[in-house]
Amino acid sequence: MSEVEDFRAEVRAFFDRVPSVMDAAAPPPEEGDDGPAIVLRAKAWRAALFDAGLAAFSYPAAFGGRNDRPDLAAVFQQESHGRIPPEDAVFGIGVGMALPVIRDHGTDELRERFLRPGLRGDEVWCQLYSEPNAGSDLASLATRAVRDGDEWVVTGQKVWTSGAHRADLAILLARTDPTLPKHRGVTMLVLPMRQAGVTVRPLRQMTGVAEFNEVFMDEARVPAAWVIGDVNDGWRMATALLAHERVATGTASVGGSRDEQRK
Repeated sequence: MSEVEDFRAEVRAFFDRVPSVMDAAAPPPEEGDDGPAIVLRAKAWRAALFDAGLAAFSYPAAFGGRNDRPDLAAVFQQESHGRIPPEDAVFGIGVGMALPVIRDHGTDELRERFLRPGLRGDEVWCQLYSEPNAGSDLASLATRAVRDGDEWVVTGQKVWTSGAHRADLAILLARTDPTLPKHRGVTMLVLPMRQAGVTVRPLRQMTGVAEFNEVFMDEARVPAAWVIGDVNDGWRMATALLAHERVATGTASVGGSRDEQRK
């Protein structure tokens, strides 16, 4: 067989065995359950995917990727339709948005720190963009980040944040220079979520599910080097992230359409 057909067989074998790997991590959750079992199963899935070399076709091999192999990525997309577990959504922000921006615009230090753990599912991400007075007009955001030695000190509030209650890290937009026009003076930072200065409050919906959250930052700390792109160039980084978000959404939509056609 050719390399591509060998790879196709490899992918099929992977999907045959991965359900038992997830079940060993935690039993399947009941419908509507948003408890820790989802994250345990998601991490088991992502680790198995990464260890099989199937998690990052467009990333360098140094980070667990396949050095940009679109031919193999196409085979994986074909064989994975209808077989990606729903728990994979836990990593939608990280794998679909945060990590591609770090890969393309982050420093070598950021790539070394975040790419492999994120692709393997060791860390869960969320996105801290919208604020009570900055939703559709995101450039009006008021969350501040002030440099203090080798750290940024962040104060402000974000809202409608998906998955913040289980996130380890966040892509954060904060205002770093209030004297500049609103689309400038904004910086993209990586915020550690599990610290004393970060409070997450669930927004419970009528269904009883708390999918979204408010996030309060009270002098939360960010290492000075954890800036994606340049200081005060966060709006351009946000635009780059949006492009990756659209690709991820479009890919999921195409996959769903093909699954329906197969039924």
